[in-house]
Amino acid sequence: MKLKNKAVISVLLSLLVLLLCTGCAPQSTPYATNDEDNYTVSVKYDANGGIFTTNTSVIVDSYNLNDVNKNSSSQAEIALISPDNPARGNDAFTAMNSGYFLAGWYKECTETTDADGNKAYSYSGKWDFDNDILTVDANKEYTSAEPVLTLYAAWVPLFEIEFYALDTGEFVDEMKFDPTDKTEFNMPLWDEETGAIEMYNFPERSGYTFNKAYLDEQGKSEITSTTITHPGAVNYDTGTADNSVLKLYVDYTEGEWYRIYTAEQFVESANLNGNYEILADLDFSDEIWPTAFMYGNFTGTIKGNGHKIKNVELTQTNNSKVNAGLFGNLTETAKISDLSFENVTFTIKSGTRVVGTSYGLFAGTVSQDAQISKVSILASTLQIDSSCYFGVDDYSIGLACGMGDASVFDKAEVDCKVVGDEPDSISVSTNGNTVTLEFISD
Repeated sequence: MKLKNKAVISVLLSLLVLLLCTGCAPQSTPYATNDEDNYTVSVKYDANGGIFTTNTSVIVDSYNLNDVNKNSSSQAEIALISPDNPARGNDAFTAMNSGYFLAGWYKECTETTDADGNKAYSYSGKWDFDNDILTVDANKEYTSAEPVLTLYAAWVPLFEIEFYALDTGEFVDEMKFDPTDKTEFNMPLWDEETGAIEMYNFPERSGYTFNKAYLDEQGKSEITSTTITHPGAVNYDTGTADNSVLKLYVDYTEGEWYRIYTAEQFVESANLNGNYEILADLDFSDEIWPTAFMYGNFTGTIKGNGHKIKNVELTQTNNSKVNAGLFGNLTETAKISDLSFENVTFTIKSGTRVVGTSYGLFAGTVSQDAQISKVSILASTLQIDSSCYFGVDDYSIGLACGMGDASVFDKAEVDCKVVGDEPDSISVSTNGNTVTLEFISD
């Protein structure tokens, strides 16, 4: 809005140049041309700190009184057209002002200064281009250089939503928008197709997942609706706004979380650092268990909520991987709770080089600090192909885990058997979690 004075100065300087040049040589100005053509009645649109798409701060419409209707009182009636009306065709002008939106065009603009010395503007006499009519005396003489009416652009700062972290109170991000376009916004929503959360206009916080949002910094006024409407309002009588800034306090959960309803979602969102909340039983009859989990170092979290993962088939054939199972290695930060695995078959396939390896149906290795709570393995099978290449005592095979404490599982119902072309060439015995192989020679 402070650009207003510059715009006025620019117009005055232009007029001064015209006056100076008048004494030098005859000049034909647009105003003089308009007057010669009887376009003597002019209306000025002052961008008032903004700028039109023509790179000017003022545009002027001129009218010929011979072309307009007159009423019974000898008044000419002129229906004005807004600068940006598409009816102007190529002559349409859009007024712009960065950080502001246009509330309308007004006959009066008043500048005020608050106690801190900040300038503000209020307006009156909003022009209604659909219904208002400009009336002028049809018998009076006019010159187009002297507008019969000046309309001022009323600029209102864009509305804002400011986001703060509920736990720290720190500013996270902001969103600015034109309330004449939109005031209602979607709240973050879990996508049941992907299992991830759609943040819409809410800011993401690195390393965290949205949980809830509140209207107060104490976290008492939770927003439970699927949308939120900005409470600000534009006062079109004065060209100003009330409550233009809305503060929201967002609660984030640490980690990148997914809500899982299907095996397909689980596969598509597989991330060794991911965090998963299981919200339905997952049947892998038509899905392949994520290879990243089977061989990688899982550092995330799985909350089972009492559900089960069932009908999983795993096959170990990759000789470059030293840990394998449903999870290759559960690291010290891994957390799996309240979940059961049923009818899982893990096959160490023919040709596998079992040297320096650690295999188990649930995990190759379970780190000491990994948190396994209320996890069961039910009706599952570990299969060892007789044609594998085994190093002499240089491997570790367990029913639930190759290395680690198997007592962390509530149940570990795993049957171990030899398969392949010569199943009688290996004798299998188990003691708790430990699998011992005895090779039988002819």
